[in-house]
Amino acid sequence: MSAKRAVTPRVVTSIAAALALLLAGCGAVRVQPTTPAGSPKLASRGQVDSPLTNMRNHLGCLRDAHVPVQVTSPWTLQVGAPPSGATILFRATPGAAQADQIEGNAQNAEVIGPALVYPHQASDDELNRIEDCLAQGVQG
Repeated sequence: MSAKRAVTPRVVTSIAAALALLLAGCGAVRVQPTTPAGSPKLASRGQVDSPLTNMRNHLGCLRDAHVPVQVTSPWTLQVGAPPSGATILFRATPGAAQADQIEGNAQNAEVIGPALVYPHQASDDELNRIEDCLAQGVQG
């Protein structure tokens, strides 16, 4: 003789969870990116957004405001000539920029969102245009 087991809500929940996990794997995406043979570019799963042009295009805004800006690295902009023109350094987050300033790693810099603006000897008019562009979307 075999004993009959009652189907309890706990058993039903366990079976449903197991089926959900099983079905979740059915549409799995291929994780390994491929690179065509002979390609000089490495394959990647994604692309990191540039802080210069992500969400609010700071670089485009500066150029539209006729600020003479040059990209010197993926996270740095130079306005005008290096010794006297302003330098803009983008950090990952506004909090990272504030931390740099608080820790004394960004002396003479103004924090605007995730950007550290080193004014050097830039004119007030130029700094106002820079601040207007960098302040877009900044809260607080």
